[in-house]
Amino acid sequence: MAAAKKLELPNLTEHINDWSCRSDKGKDPVVLVHGTFGFTSHADQKPIDRWGRMAEPLKKDGHCVYALRYGVGFLDTPGTGKMADSARELQTFVDGVKQSAGASKVKLVGYSQGGLVSRYYLKNLGGAASVSSLVGLGTPNQGTEGLEAKVGSVVYPAVREMLPNSDFLKQLNNGGDLVSGVSYTMVATPADDIVLPYTSAHLSGPKEQLTNVTLSGGKPVNHDQLPNDPDTIAWVRAAVSATGPADPSFRPGDSLPAQPGNGSSPAPGNSSSPAPGNSSSPAPDNSGKPNPGEGNSTAPGTGGGSGGGDQNVPGMDVPMASPTALIGATSVFLAGGALVYLGNRRRQARS
Repeated sequence: MAAAKKLELPNLTEHINDWSCRSDKGKDPVVLVHGTFGFTSHADQKPIDRWGRMAEPLKKDGHCVYALRYGVGFLDTPGTGKMADSARELQTFVDGVKQSAGASKVKLVGYSQGGLVSRYYLKNLGGAASVSSLVGLGTPNQGTEGLEAKVGSVVYPAVREMLPNSDFLKQLNNGGDLVSGVSYTMVATPADDIVLPYTSAHLSGPKEQLTNVTLSGGKPVNHDQLPNDPDTIAWVRAAVSATGPADPSFRPGDSLPAQPGNGSSPAPGNSSSPAPGNSSSPAPDNSGKPNPGEGNSTAPGTGGGSGGGDQNVPGMDVPMASPTALIGATSVFLAGGALVYLGNRRRQARS
């Protein structure tokens, strides 16, 4: 457990990382897995509380809630190291949570890269024995073609692994998206400005094991807003409360399904119907193919994403024998780091 505590995200609220906590009977602890850059402001390296709004209702629902800081890499930036290494850190953290909370299993909520790290843990590190369900929020399951990912891949190994058709994603998606014994709920937003196309956040699999969700409504939710978005939080609570994946007929504002312990709890909004103009919809099916006649679409198939071929970043394949090329590559590396740094600062300012 001591090793797990060393990985914990600094306790932003009283609802996170209470190592004396015991979940209500019949309810698993919840582990929150951040994304690239780890909710950290580069200016002062102080954590930014983007888990607080989600953690509080989860704790009130009877779940102990934990969050870790993983994948620290270039310039001491979280969520940038190789995802296989980050998954091993998640494994250590989950083992510590189980020991502390006296639980046999946990539920994972993975935001962005955190969903990929969680999936690697489940598939390659035996995580299915310790995890009952995974909720993914804007996770680039099939990769992302966004400009920031292409630039950031020059500097950060984790970002490079999120490019479409990367070796990491090929291996992760080979043989099917899901792991037996684990339930999956995958939330995507059409206004995602980081995961492109946004349908990359969906998976393919049987409906008994998987629910794909596409947020919809009058107010667009971009990638950075997902952890604090009320509809997203409602879906997380519904998924965590379910014995399988979230019920695809659920809508924010519905009551949560009854559970052992405290019974049902109202979702944010405390109403029995979806909030006007701010609803969510499940994807039409879980086959990984668009469903004709439906407004929402699911993700592409499990072959590593659309837009075939590795994405080339200027400077990545420069011959190392040329001094001029070395200088050029170094310039691209530094420029790329600066662009990603500034982009991260911009996104943190929006949060």
